Amino acid sequence: MTAENERLQAEETLIRLLARREHSARELKQKLKQRGFDHQIIEMVLTKAQENGWQSDRRFAQVWVRACIAKGDGVRKIMARAPQKGLSSELIEDILQTEQPNWNQACYERLIKKFGETPPQDQKQRDKMIRHLMQRGYSFGEIKQALDRQANADAD
Repeated sequence: MTAENERLQAEETLIRLLARREHSARELKQKLKQRGFDHQIIEMVLTKAQENGWQSDRRFAQVWVRACIAKGDGVRKIMARAPQKGLSSELIEDILQTEQPNWNQACYERLIKKFGETPPQDQKQRDKMIRHLMQRGYSFGEIKQALDRQANADAD
């Protein structure tokens, strides 16, 4: 296969991938590499995609962060997973600043969705709730506020 044919094939593959969903530059590099394309060709088609506005890490990050928030993930989990996607912490912080999610509300909603509105009956159940929310990326302050809110809602 000639270099020009390989470049065209890589470009077509990249466009097909982007037609399905937004991808970070790192994800596209990995996927094109898995398909056997040369490193230089990958860089060439990725640069063209970025120059034409087909691929943007910022746009991908906005979509990804919104999906994480909608899924019930906290800021710590989002920040921890960002490097795996090839996203800088500065970019994520900038997007979170723009989005301004209410983390206390998100934590409470995640608690209610997983465990219902009934407060924990014992320490073991409370610890289980705390562990779940911490694994989802919420701070202890947010978790405490969510548990207090759950207890107060039950008392009403």
